[in-house]
Amino acid sequence: MADVLWWALDEIRLKVIGRDARYSRLVLELARNPGTATDATLAVELLTVGLANRPWLSAPIGSVVLVAPGGTDHPAVGPVADTVREQWPAATLTVLDETVAALLGAAPDPEPAACVVVHQDAVRTSVGLVAARAAVAGDFVAGGARGLADRVIEHLRAEHRLDTGLHEAWAAVVHDGAFAPPAPRRGAVHGSPIVEGRTGPLPSGTVTLGAAELHAVLAPAYRQVADLVARVLRDAPSEAVRQARAGGLLLTGTHPPGADTHLAGLTGLPAHRAAEPRSGSHHPEVLLNGVARLLPDPPPRPATPPPPELLALMDRLLPPRRRPPPAKG
Repeated sequence: MADVLWWALDEIRLKVIGRDARYSRLVLELARNPGTATDATLAVELLTVGLANRPWLSAPIGSVVLVAPGGTDHPAVGPVADTVREQWPAATLTVLDETVAALLGAAPDPEPAACVVVHQDAVRTSVGLVAARAAVAGDFVAGGARGLADRVIEHLRAEHRLDTGLHEAWAAVVHDGAFAPPAPRRGAVHGSPIVEGRTGPLPSGTVTLGAAELHAVLAPAYRQVADLVARVLRDAPSEAVRQARAGGLLLTGTHPPGADTHLAGLTGLPAHRAAEPRSGSHHPEVLLNGVARLLPDPPPRPATPPPPELLALMDRLLPPRRRPPPAKG
């Protein structure tokens, strides 16, 4: 049984990988931002303001990777790419479709000729038909992990008069058996009873959700995903669809236990869930692993001369025979 994945509720992720004294690689997952306009705004702000004074970015940026649903068709890729070129003109910029990165990161053995990748993040679920490591067709539906937790919150308020938070609701999604047997030591959902007209502090309350009750709450969200799978298959080329039906569904990201079996029943396709990470305190690695498998490691060292202040320091500290040759051009 999976642990509670608190990272599933994160809306934006940026990771520095392959860092040493010579280079850094930045991987920005655009898929975790809520909404089209906000995608570009938050990502640009993160790159220009959030990273401005981080000491761990002192090494030259050799590579920037944008992972986005739809790849270069994602509306935020254009402004974010412009910002990357302004900030690090010597860096190599790569844009990857989210479902392709998810397939490579999950590393199914053997890797199918084609399959339908269903990648869920904090705020949406991307569905993409991937063939020969290229996205053939795809789309996404809003919701994601926060959407599942919000359904539990709304149900508790309406049916049990209990007000609870995202973490409590997400723990119920993961542990309380909506699509798989519940955790052996699952706990009740804690919150505050909703009492009309009462002022002052409220006592705490608890509700234990049954598996059938939770299934009824969450199943409509996966009905939307199944409908999207059908639409993607309907719009894709016939040969790719034939191969994808044989390859089945690959679920990556924040899906709760048993979601693969549930989607298999809805779509009629075989399904596999790549569960990760193993601990609730760890962050997901599937997209980062996909980037590492697809792109060369280490990334190229940027062809930029050292800053003048660094050259002056080296002149003072190093004897002439150990000084590095001057940069060309």
